[in-house]
Amino acid sequence: MNTTNFTAAAAGLPFNSTTNTTFATAMLPFNFSVFGMPFSCDKFGNSVTSKGVFLNDNPLLRPVSFFLSQLGIAVLLTALFRRLLKPLKQPRFVAEMLAGIMMSPSMLQLIGKEDLFVSTSKETNMMHVLENLGLTTFSFIIGIRTDVSVIRSAGKLPWAIGILSFVLPLAFVLPFTEFIKKSNPIGGFFLYWVSVLAASSSFQVTSYLLEDLKLLNSEIGRLAMSSALVSNIGSWVFTVYNAFFTWANYLQFHKADYYKMEILRVIMVLGIVFGLRPFMFWLMRKIPEGKSIKESHFFIMIAWLCHPVPPLGSGIVQKLEMFISSSVLLPAYIVDVGRYINVFIITEANFTLVEAVILLAFLGKLAGAVVPSLIGRMPFKDCFAIGLILSAQGFYDVLFFKLYLRFNLITEEFYTILTVMAVVSEAIMTPLVCYLYDPSKRYLNYKRRTIQQASNESELRVLLCVYEEDQVFSLMNLLKASHPTRERPIGAFVLDLIELVGRDHPLFINHQFHQRQSSTLTRTDRIISAFNQYELRCEGSIRHQFYTTIAPYISMHDDIGTVALEKSTSLLIIPYHKSDAVSNIKGVVRNVLDKAPCSVGILVDKKIIMHWRSDSRNQSQFHVCVIFYGGPDSRESLAYGMRMVENPAIRLSVIRLIAEDEFITDMLETKLDIKMIHDLRTMSDDNQRIEYRELIVKDGVETSSVLFSLDDHYDFMLVGRRLDNDSPLVAGLTDWSYAHELGIIGDMLASSDMKNSASVLVVQQQTTVEDLAHKS
Repeated sequence: MNTTNFTAAAAGLPFNSTTNTTFATAMLPFNFSVFGMPFSCDKFGNSVTSKGVFLNDNPLLRPVSFFLSQLGIAVLLTALFRRLLKPLKQPRFVAEMLAGIMMSPSMLQLIGKEDLFVSTSKETNMMHVLENLGLTTFSFIIGIRTDVSVIRSAGKLPWAIGILSFVLPLAFVLPFTEFIKKSNPIGGFFLYWVSVLAASSSFQVTSYLLEDLKLLNSEIGRLAMSSALVSNIGSWVFTVYNAFFTWANYLQFHKADYYKMEILRVIMVLGIVFGLRPFMFWLMRKIPEGKSIKESHFFIMIAWLCHPVPPLGSGIVQKLEMFISSSVLLPAYIVDVGRYINVFIITEANFTLVEAVILLAFLGKLAGAVVPSLIGRMPFKDCFAIGLILSAQGFYDVLFFKLYLRFNLITEEFYTILTVMAVVSEAIMTPLVCYLYDPSKRYLNYKRRTIQQASNESELRVLLCVYEEDQVFSLMNLLKASHPTRERPIGAFVLDLIELVGRDHPLFINHQFHQRQSSTLTRTDRIISAFNQYELRCEGSIRHQFYTTIAPYISMHDDIGTVALEKSTSLLIIPYHKSDAVSNIKGVVRNVLDKAPCSVGILVDKKIIMHWRSDSRNQSQFHVCVIFYGGPDSRESLAYGMRMVENPAIRLSVIRLIAEDEFITDMLETKLDIKMIHDLRTMSDDNQRIEYRELIVKDGVETSSVLFSLDDHYDFMLVGRRLDNDSPLVAGLTDWSYAHELGIIGDMLASSDMKNSASVLVVQQQTTVEDLAHKS
């Protein structure tokens, strides 16, 4: 059956055919078709690669050389568009598709280079092989990254949004296409499948879009992910079975054939559930914690193409990432997608019909998201943003556009319109979502949540972030130095930071309500156990609560800020490593400093703080030093030091650096500094364990000399993070600063060149709306 006959049959018109499948002889090359879909086999022989230009052989006339040149150009164009579009907050999909469109025949014809990429059957067959491989692999990766179990914990709102955003688009577009089909059966048939594609939604597209927008683990991101998963399951079931029954009806499948196919599918599912799944969990138990899967396990998973679970899934995603996203499959598919885009064949009538369908589907998805969200009392901007996110189309949608084109369910004209409009709509929606929803705005407070403010309260609330087990001991010692008592306890909220790998859905676990189901102790279990034992020894002076976030590093600060905001913490402490191997953590630290709703302390542990005993209340066994040079961050660090010295086992030294020729530019800040020093001196009159001295320096050279000459008898050092780069205290030092997250002075104290080997806490005071108004 050829394409015309099938289209006529699908539209309800008569056709003449005596066979559904036609095979040619087994001699190479040969062509054949199955259900109207053409296939071919070519013999490449010895002419696959080029001998080289130096032997007068044109590489572009050889299949492999021609194919590799297209891949190279696709990679370069994609990188160029990503670079150009990054300031406009455009997602990866727009850059990738623009590269494919630029390599399309219509664009090459527009610039007079239509003969640049004229492919023969051999190059076309190579593209088709990679196309099928890409579709299979992408589907496999989606299965790995998707955690369907989150549907069980989704609330009523995600279910309502997911169901309505699947049902309403179909309810809007299908009556319209049925109306068109009455007057134009052939055009109506193609338009029907355009409607199915336009009304469908993809969970994977939503995931990638939220990842590009850094909203994956934000409040709106979690809601959109759960809703998209519900909607995607409905769309997938409808699309697959609708397509199957359409083919079965027009190709006259018997019920017995259908039942045979379903029986085989059921047997396969049962084999996966009761055979492969237990085997995967056995493999998972064999993988050491924090390690990736073995090569043998990897090849077994690829050979079976089953549905792995973390950490098997994370290992497979890591191993396939380069092959899929950067080097072969994605560039190949970009080229193949663009090869069928031809803007010159678009007619005004068909463009109007397709645009009407796309608009109706968009309105259906928007209404399906906005209406339940408004009923759930969400702000209108957030409701509209969710609607835009769920309405977006991406790379996985284009995969189905291309698949429907190959099955002759849509024409090349309709394919071109769908693909181009997907790019245009995504380019418009993404900046609009960024404008409508900024999760960091809710972190700006009018109320101060600082150590200074908490000094007058009965409880100090601290958020401790952990991403390595060996940081636990340092954090415990810091809590102990903070002088918790039963009268003034410390409420510590411990947040375990785990990078999201091998799955799409981020997780936030509240361990106060989460019951462990595994007998194997994980890293989080060991951290919780250590802090629980420490709490028992403190006898009521410290109370812990435990949380875990599994999220991408690029947006992990949203979960950190949310916990700090909801628990009203005064201080957020996050460990810091200066090693380039943990550069992702440095990004988390920078985002926390920019958006935290409370004061932030960056702990640089030099492995010097060991477990110290304070059994004797008459001896000072722990020496803390505060470097004070003025400003809100210095006052915050001094306030923390003054709280520590209330512990009889701690001795406090305060070194104030004063610039010799510095002019006073902010009288209010100067008055606050003087008041803080006055309070310290008043406190030192009754406490002999406080030492205060002032040092006058001319420039940054003398400042560094003072710091590098400090004795090695300090156990802990506190310093403010921010200091004006124009201050004489750091004149000439700004170009030598390595870790900007620590500030200029903090970077020097944390340096391995320091004679003093004390660990350092770099403190940044919370910035409130009042502070921003004062600066402006």
